[in-house]
Formats: sequence, C-alpha cells, structure tokens
Amino acid sequence: MMDKTAIRLVVFKDGDHYIAQALEVDIAAQGDTPEEASRRLGIALNAEARDAKAEGRNLLDLGPAPETVRVLYEDRVVSREQKMVA
Repeated sequence: MMDKTAIRLVVFKDGDHYIAQALEVDIAAQGDTPEEASRRLGIALNAEARDAKAEGRNLLDLGPAPETVRVLYEDRVVSREQKMVA
C-alpha cells in the first residue's frame, strides 16, 4: 500500500480561466471551470509524486507555493480542497 500525502489546494479565477494551485508544493493547473482545474491539478500531482518516488525523492521536496498563493487560500478563493496523492 502506498503512503498518501494530503495536499491543500486553492482554486481561483484568472481572466477567463480557473487556476488550481497546490499549497504544500508549487504545482498548478488551469481549466475552464473550477472542477476541471482541480481535476487537472490532481493528475499533475499524482504524476509528480510517481516521478519523485521513482527518483527516490519525496513530492514535498519541490517546495511550497509562494506566500501570495497561501494568502489566497485564506482570502478570496473560488474553492478550497484537499487531495490525497500517492
């Protein structure tokens, strides 16, 4: 069984698109809807986690999102979520 890591994410509108940004790692994805952006971020997070594991690293080695993104999590967001990634 794989260990899972909880990753918080924030989704916000940027022009005509939505951006989903992870907080614990600096990875983001874009979509036409909040749901699409969140789904795409989940895919990106899982791909990065697989690559990190294959290279003997931890996903969290990528480092956190910038402070400005973490402020969005507390402030003006479309949605807040948490995803479990392998």
